[in-house]
Amino acid sequence: MLSMHLKQLFRKPIRTVLYILVLVLLTAFFCTSLNLYMDSQHNLQLANDTYTTIAIMELYADVDSRGNIISDVTKAEDYAGYHALTVYGYDLEPIITAPSVKKYELRARYGAFNEDNIAVRYNDKKQAIPICSEDIIRFKIVPEHQKEAEADKEWNDVEFVDDGRYRIGAESWEDGKFFSRTYNLDIVESAINVYEYEKRPINFYVQLGRIYMDEPLTDTNSLMPSADYADKPDCIILEPNTEYIASITHLSDSNSTFNAASGLYKIQIFTIARDELFRNEYYYYSIGRTEDVDWNYPYEQPFWIYEYDELKSKPEMLKKYEQIARAYYINSRSFGVMTTNDLTGIPAFHLGNMFIPEGRMITEEEYASGAKVCMISTDLAKLQGWNVGDKIDFSFYEYNNFVNATIWGSRLSPRYTYTDPDHFFDNGEYEIVGTYNVRPLTGTSAVSASAISVPWNTIYIPEKSLENAPAEEDRPVTGALLTIWLENGKIEPFIERMNELGITGAKQGDYEARFTFYDQGYSRIQPSLEALSGTAELLLILSSSLLVIAALLLAFFYAQSQKQSIGTMRLLGCSKARAFVAVMLSALIIAVTGALIGAAIGHALTAGVGESIMASANQTPEEFLAFSAYLAESTQVEVEFALGADAKMSLLTCLAALGLFIAGTLVFVLRYLGKGPRELLPRAGE
Repeated sequence: MLSMHLKQLFRKPIRTVLYILVLVLLTAFFCTSLNLYMDSQHNLQLANDTYTTIAIMELYADVDSRGNIISDVTKAEDYAGYHALTVYGYDLEPIITAPSVKKYELRARYGAFNEDNIAVRYNDKKQAIPICSEDIIRFKIVPEHQKEAEADKEWNDVEFVDDGRYRIGAESWEDGKFFSRTYNLDIVESAINVYEYEKRPINFYVQLGRIYMDEPLTDTNSLMPSADYADKPDCIILEPNTEYIASITHLSDSNSTFNAASGLYKIQIFTIARDELFRNEYYYYSIGRTEDVDWNYPYEQPFWIYEYDELKSKPEMLKKYEQIARAYYINSRSFGVMTTNDLTGIPAFHLGNMFIPEGRMITEEEYASGAKVCMISTDLAKLQGWNVGDKIDFSFYEYNNFVNATIWGSRLSPRYTYTDPDHFFDNGEYEIVGTYNVRPLTGTSAVSASAISVPWNTIYIPEKSLENAPAEEDRPVTGALLTIWLENGKIEPFIERMNELGITGAKQGDYEARFTFYDQGYSRIQPSLEALSGTAELLLILSSSLLVIAALLLAFFYAQSQKQSIGTMRLLGCSKARAFVAVMLSALIIAVTGALIGAAIGHALTAGVGESIMASANQTPEEFLAFSAYLAESTQVEVEFALGADAKMSLLTCLAALGLFIAGTLVFVLRYLGKGPRELLPRAGE
C-alpha cells in the first residue's frame, strides 16, 4: 500500500514538480535573504569594531596680538586676524554631551625632569647636541691664558683702548661675516654642567639690544657699577682676573659636538643675554602667521652680567641668579610628556601615520590602573640611549605657552618657570613599553595642521599614572589636546546639534568652533554597508513572511490533494497509522527535495546578490564625504567584509522551509484522519 501511494507521486509529475519548485523558490529566497542579513549585521559590527570616528576641535576668533577677542573689528586698533587659539576655561559640556558623542579626552602636556639624562636633539649633521641652550656661568678672563693679545684682534665694532681690560661688543656683521673676539675662559662654575668652556677659544658677545631704548637703567637693571659706559654703550668692559657671573645663551648649535673625554659638549660661541626665567610669556598673533609664543621683560629682571663679589652684596639679586641657575639645570634635563587615556585618539595614530616598530602599545588595563609605563619615539630612544624595558625616573611640572609645531624636526621644549627649586607635583619611575615612529601624511589634505603634528620627542604616559596632576578644567583647549569620539556614521547629527547650540559659525566677540573629522574611511564604505543592511532587512521580512504564508498554503493544497487517497486507503483496510505514514513520507520527499535544492541555490546566490547591492552604492554621495578628512590610500583602514553564505544559516533555512511545510501538512492530514473514510471521498456531482 505504501509503495503504491508513493508511485502516485510520479503519476502526476507536473503537480509534484510544482510543489517542489515552489518550495525551491521560497527556500532560495529565504536563504539568500537570511544570509545577506547576517552578513550585513556582521559587517556593521565589524566596521564599528574596526573603524573609529574622532573629531578635532579648534576655536577661532578675531583677536588682537595678545589673543584677546575683538568684539568689533571695525574699531580695533590692534587687529591681528582670525586665528585658531589656545583657550583656557572654555566650557566643553555642551559639546561632550551632544548626541553621537561616545567619549572625549582633553590631554595635558607637562615637563618631566630626569636628573640622569641630558635632553638632546639632532643637529643638521645628525649628531646629538643638547636642547637646552642657556646657562649661568661664573668665569674669569685670565691674561696668561689668552692665545692672542687684544691689540692683535679685529676691532671693527668697538674702539680699541689699550688699558688691559676687555671690551665685549655687541653682535656685529659686516659683508655677511660675523665679528666677535675670541677668549679662553677660566670657568669657576656652570649651572647646567653640560657644555665645555674651560680654556677653549670661544667667541662671545653681549646682546645690548633694546635695553637702553625700551627700559630705563635702575639699581636692579644696570651694568656693573665698575664698568665704563656712555648713555648708549656699544660694549661692556670686563676686568682681567675678576670673577663674573653671566646669563648666557645660543650655546646649542651645529658645532656643539660631544667630547667623550670630558663628558661635555664643545662650544665655539655664546651670547651674554637676558635670562629666560624672569620674563612674561604669552601667545602672540599677527595677520598671516600662526599662533606663536612671545614674551616681555619686567624691570626687576636681573642684568645679564655682574662682578660676582658685587652680586654677593645684593642678596635679592643673587637669589634671582640662583633661581635662574636651578631653572636652567632642570630645563637641560627636561622632556615633554603628554598624558592620554587612549593613544589611538591621537590623530596621527588614528590616521595610521604612527606605528610601533618595537615593543607594544599601552594596554587598556594600564590606562585604567594608572600603571607607570610610557611610549617614546624611536629617535628619542636612540638619542638618549633608552631601550624598551628601561625605567626612567621623572619629576613632573606644569608649563604653559607651548606651540604645537608642525615643521619637520619640531620638538617639545618644556621650560621650568618657577622660582621654587622643587615645584614638582608628581614623580615616579616609568617603564618604556614601546617605541613609535611617525611617517609623513601624504596626499592633499584639509586636516588640522596643529592636531596632526607629533613633535618627535613626545613621551606618552597614562593620565591616571599622575596622582596629583592639575584639574582638567585648568587645561587649555586646543586642537592638539582635545579628541572627541563619535559614533560611526553620526557626524551629521553632531554637526546639526553644534549648529543648534550656536557653537559653530563665525561670530564677532565670541569663539567659533571648527571641527575636523577623521573616520579612517568609514564614510566611504558607509553607503554600501547601509545599503546592504537595509536591503537585507527588507528582503528578510518579505521572504520570511512569504515563506510562512506560502509554505502553509502549499501544505494545505498538498493535503487537500491527498484527501481522496487517504479515504481510499482507509476503505481498503489500511490503518490510520499506515495512511498517515504514506502521506507524510510523500510530503517529506517533496519537502526535503525542494528545501535542499532551494537552500543550495540561495547559498550560491548570496555572494553575488550582496556584491550587486554594495556595488550599487559604491558611488558615495557627496554628503557622506562632506565632513570626512581626506585620507591617503596608505592610511585608510582595510577590512575584509563578509559577502558569502554561512553553511549553518543555509541549513537553518532549509530546515525552516521543510519544517513549515511538514508541520502544515501534518495539521491538515491529522484533521482528515479524524474523519470517516467515506467523508474524504468525492461526493456525486463533485
